[in-house]
Amino acid sequence: MADIRDEFGQDLEILLAEVGELLAVTEESLVELEKSPDNADIVQELFRVMHTIKGGAATLGLQEAVDVSHGMESILDQIRSGERTLTTELLNVLFQAVDWLKEWKAALTERREVPPNAELVEIIRIAASEVAATSTEGGQSDAGVASAGTAGSISAGHDSAAPAEACDETTKSLDTAVSEGKNVSVLTVRFRSDAPLLSVRCFQILTLLDDIVEVVASTPSREEIEEDKATSTLLVYIVADDGGEAARELVTASPDVSEVTLEKYQHAGRGDAIRNGVAHGEASGAGAPGVKLPGAGAAGADTAVGTSKAGASGEHTGGTARSAPAKPGQSNQDAPVPRRSELGRTVRVDVGLLDFLMNMVGELVIDRTRLSQIATQLMRNPDTAAVGSEIGSLAAHLQRTSSELQEGIMQARLLPVKSIFSKFPRMMRDLSRRCGKEIDFEIEGENTELDRTVLEAIDDPLIHILRNSVDHGIELPEKRIAAGKSPRGRVVLSAVHEENQVVVRVEDDGAGIDAEKVKRSAVRKGLISEEVAQKLSEKEALELIFMPGFSTAEVATEVSGRGVGMDVVRANLEKVNGQIEVRTKLGEGTVVTLRLPLTLAIMRALLVRCKDQVYAIPTSSVEEVLSMADVTVGSIQGKPAMNVRGKVIPLISLEGALRDDLWSGNGHRYALLTRSSDQPLALGVDGLIGEEEIVVKEMGHMLSRLKGIAGATILAQGDPAVILDVNRVI
Repeated sequence: MADIRDEFGQDLEILLAEVGELLAVTEESLVELEKSPDNADIVQELFRVMHTIKGGAATLGLQEAVDVSHGMESILDQIRSGERTLTTELLNVLFQAVDWLKEWKAALTERREVPPNAELVEIIRIAASEVAATSTEGGQSDAGVASAGTAGSISAGHDSAAPAEACDETTKSLDTAVSEGKNVSVLTVRFRSDAPLLSVRCFQILTLLDDIVEVVASTPSREEIEEDKATSTLLVYIVADDGGEAARELVTASPDVSEVTLEKYQHAGRGDAIRNGVAHGEASGAGAPGVKLPGAGAAGADTAVGTSKAGASGEHTGGTARSAPAKPGQSNQDAPVPRRSELGRTVRVDVGLLDFLMNMVGELVIDRTRLSQIATQLMRNPDTAAVGSEIGSLAAHLQRTSSELQEGIMQARLLPVKSIFSKFPRMMRDLSRRCGKEIDFEIEGENTELDRTVLEAIDDPLIHILRNSVDHGIELPEKRIAAGKSPRGRVVLSAVHEENQVVVRVEDDGAGIDAEKVKRSAVRKGLISEEVAQKLSEKEALELIFMPGFSTAEVATEVSGRGVGMDVVRANLEKVNGQIEVRTKLGEGTVVTLRLPLTLAIMRALLVRCKDQVYAIPTSSVEEVLSMADVTVGSIQGKPAMNVRGKVIPLISLEGALRDDLWSGNGHRYALLTRSSDQPLALGVDGLIGEEEIVVKEMGHMLSRLKGIAGATILAQGDPAVILDVNRVI
């Protein structure tokens, strides 16, 4: 596999990235097709996806993937044409093929040996041949009659009326193009006699030409090529400002092409030529010469330029010299740029480069904040006010410019949550079948965007949560019926923007979480004592599910119950400053909510002082700031509390919380209103410095494990400060 990567390099990397996206679409479409087996649009989309994967793999000589995708394509074509109906067994074969392609992609990405495909190809072949065997038995008598003398028509595989109609349409399109003053040329492409996968080669050439010229029509047509009805000769009618010379050179360098000829399209009487073009090409043979004029002096004639790979170097045919084929994209003369030649509007960028750019923007943010403070200090002194004002103007311009740069790079780092959500329908399908449950799985807000680092961090947590919904949440059909519910359970995965964060929810209408069962399980596993369990409220009991080793499952299964789950979920979320909340109602269902920052690199923070130490608290964690002088402070059950507009809110000291003694500490001047597990809380601090945009820095492996520490930052004065995760601190 290393040889393949070394040979194709970036081309393989691009292909694998595209295949990953296409396989995600395939899995999602197969799940939808299972629900709507008669949906022709889904079948057509799946066919096109497999055709694209096959073409890309064939381009790089990845035959294993070509075989598998071609087999899937054959089955989908049978379904699309109505030759067979979709069955569960057939769908399982398609899923098997997708799984193999995913493993194949992973192997190439990780430079491993690709998995063997012989057994799968045989399974696909048998599945595809079942309909063929049936058709043969049903049409045996007709085949016997046809074999007497119509071998040519059988091999063509077309109804005679269809090509004529198609040719008329092609002629009409070409005549229209000429009447509009367009310079139409004809490329005749002949493939080697031993060229494999002619349809793939034709598809590749049309795709290449689409990038540099306008393709008016082709024979065979695109539809015929997609139906695997390609021949050894391809006619392509193009519009190009240079007469098609660049297109000819590009096609000449394509794999398995033996000869390419170029001529100007004749407006009159070309209908017959179009109808007979492919037949003429086949009759002339793979190595037949192109259409040429004898001699070199035909300036006024419509000349055809022919290029043969067999003897292109300095060869003369009919007195006309032919130079060696140029590389793709190069021309032997300074031809005008074709009208359709445009660079793509998107490029693939390494994530490391985006991280680097974001770090540099972070340094700019620190510098601009520092510059603004220097300007403010200078303007306070009459002797330096003029300089301070000028620096202030410069700082304001830097603020605008760096903010736009920051916004642009942040946008480049954003990905729709669909990039990970798309794999869950397949996972939920398999899990529900394995557990014997009927589940309707829905996804909402899949176009909501999130920083790619945050997105990667929530992948595993969502897998854990969804598996729990299937295994522990949704009941078996008979139990749901007995409880007066629909036999089909419902699980909804949603994502939505809320202020400056993204909220992801997993909601099910299952049995809910039994708080008493949670307590008993925690006591049985030795996580808490019986006495402690009796004092826990329902909300406190739900917090036990996040303890390492906790599980309510009586027996471990391959789905869950091994005590590895929700503690890992919380740990992964804390790494990206995320929060998790669980709300449940026994017998009605559970909602798990993930609150995630839009980005990890730069954030707005409130700077507070506690015992002469400055801390940064993300503004997303603070709902309101109150002066202690404006509120009444009392106590409930011996613990501090404050009355805010008629609501009694527990008051926790930041100083005490950092020492694991929430209720100690006094003399606070300000209270920050926040929430923990959806409960309002007030956090007392000694001083309030102000709000500032900060750059999040990692603190290293050891310090990052400290409770409540979300990272560190460099303040405008150049001093370091710790960023607090308020939810974990309290």
